[in-house]
Amino acid sequence: MTILFVAGTDTDVGKTTATVFITEFLSNHGHNFIPFKPIQTGAVFQNDDLIAPDWLTYSQALNENTPLPDYVFETPCSPHLAASLDQVQINPNFLTESVNKRKDEVDGVVVEGAGGLFVPLTSDGYCIIDWIKELEASVVLVARAGVGTINHTLLSIEAMKARNIQIASLLFTDIDNQPPLIVEDNIRMISKLSNVPVLGIIPYQQDIQETLRNTEMKRACYSNWDYTLLKEAITIESKSVSSEK
Repeated sequence: MTILFVAGTDTDVGKTTATVFITEFLSNHGHNFIPFKPIQTGAVFQNDDLIAPDWLTYSQALNENTPLPDYVFETPCSPHLAASLDQVQINPNFLTESVNKRKDEVDGVVVEGAGGLFVPLTSDGYCIIDWIKELEASVVLVARAGVGTINHTLLSIEAMKARNIQIASLLFTDIDNQPPLIVEDNIRMISKLSNVPVLGIIPYQQDIQETLRNTEMKRACYSNWDYTLLKEAITIESKSVSSEK
């Protein structure tokens, strides 16, 4: 089973949208992947039930049942603090088991992280990047396309390279409708300085919720992505699994 981890350079960079598009993109190429966000902070109450907004987005956009998060917290903050406020301790081993138990059900899981790489999951300082390393996942790093992204993205890449984490590709999101000249140059410079391939860009959407509900609008967002990059990540994972048997 392949684990693709959707990590972000920061919070609110478009990881949930990216997770939906990656899952559907792989499905359109014949791969059975499911989206999974195991930790949700900033959950909301609906009819007295605490609902994870990102899980709801998956379900509505992909029209299928998706796994519920393992941990859901109302306070919109770092997972370690949200858990502490609810007198809960996040167990990284449980998270890993939760991902791995899907291996007999699907070809792979697209796991969405929480915030950036160094967001703590526990009060002991166990971070998202530590969990990625433990999962031995291939990472799709989601980054803003606009001003300020060069520094944030390169620092995130350097952190993963230092831990020998496989980076499958970069995926940029034009959240703020930035000038094309800035977007194109940012992507060019990051690719040049990092030597990490670019999967593509999610273009600016005036109403992202409308886009997620519309099949043709969704496809237009990923129609120019480089499938070979994800295919290679899946192939590498398959070879790794075979060699362990």
